[in-house]
Amino acid sequence: MNLKNGTIYEIIDPKSLNFNSADRLKITAHFRNVISFTLGDQQGYGSMPVQHLRYLLKRNFLKEII
Repeated sequence: MNLKNGTIYEIIDPKSLNFNSADRLKITAHFRNVISFTLGDQQGYGSMPVQHLRYLLKRNFLKEII
């Protein structure tokens, strides 16, 4: 899993209320076990534990855009 600043993930279900109906999530900072992110089209920002990001990737709720 790539946790570099600037990594962009596609949100598989953009209608989900968890991400303000955004279609992309971009990592802006990574410090120890917390990441900060912004949502596509400037629809918001937030932070989450790295473990939760791994869970979302494992369950295919997010997909890394290469």
